[in-house]
Amino acid sequence: MTGSYLQWLSPYAWVLALRHLLYDRGLFRSYAFDVPVICVGNITAGGTGKTPMTEYLAGRLLEKGKQPLVLSRGYGRKTRGFRYVELNASSMETGDEPLQIKRQVPGAVVAVCEDRAEGIRRLVVDHPHDPWIILDDAFQHRRIRAGKNILMSDHARPFARDILLPFGRLRDLPSAAGRADCIVYTHCPGSMAGCEKIGDRHTGIPVFYTFMSYGSLLPLHNPRTLPHAGSPVLLVTGIANARALKEHVQQHFLLARHLEFPDHHRFTGKDIARMLELLDRNPSWQLITTAKDAVRLAGSGIPGWVIPVRISFFPGESEDAFFHLVTGLR
Repeated sequence: MTGSYLQWLSPYAWVLALRHLLYDRGLFRSYAFDVPVICVGNITAGGTGKTPMTEYLAGRLLEKGKQPLVLSRGYGRKTRGFRYVELNASSMETGDEPLQIKRQVPGAVVAVCEDRAEGIRRLVVDHPHDPWIILDDAFQHRRIRAGKNILMSDHARPFARDILLPFGRLRDLPSAAGRADCIVYTHCPGSMAGCEKIGDRHTGIPVFYTFMSYGSLLPLHNPRTLPHAGSPVLLVTGIANARALKEHVQQHFLLARHLEFPDHHRFTGKDIARMLELLDRNPSWQLITTAKDAVRLAGSGIPGWVIPVRISFFPGESEDAFFHLVTGLR
């Protein structure tokens, strides 16, 4: 039985199909706004680079003299309602990804609200001068009609070759990709020459290929000496897709141990004690983690380093064309 038929055995597929039909026929209400609204999202369960893309867009808009207003649901937070994300906030108040975005792009306004329409209204009222809304992880949120929809997909497991949960990793029907204004494949390997061009039936949608690049290590809490090539490393991750980061660490350091936790994992006292024990027993080891994990490790006092992750376009892949497509700016 092929995947396209297999997924229709799931009641989830029929619920999604009915939901899309009701929105398409106007029986479920959606909202449009008279300001630029750019949606960054996916139809796959995690790990496609939505947050790095949101940071990239916010940074580029700042370079153009615009004021990016990032709105997220704030997954995993213990608060409710609309809330601005401040640099000194905790991930329990805001969720880890919104706090990561604020710390990586301090000039951006970042807010969380489970009601995206209400969140946009509040942002536009508070920031009426030329607002540019970026919706983080909102492709499936059809109550909002975004001006531009960016669909993110992992190059190693493209949505066009996947099937719906629970048989695969799709959290929406593959046909939903037809609403995208462009598709961005992330985690591409090597060079553009070695990056397979992925085709699907949405042939009229522009496609861009990107890879993850890594910045210089930044201190977490009172780290030991800066790791160098060949240094043994304790890698700690609580993200959806650590494959590319693990490969990068293996290429530049000696990966002694990888503590891999689930996405958005809340580190417990037991987790911290385990890390400290490993570092104490192995004095030559250095802890490296991600910016997303760093906001959940804040206040732990554990010594280590943070490795910034950025989304990068291959030379000749027309980064400027992508930015113009989604913003209209040059």
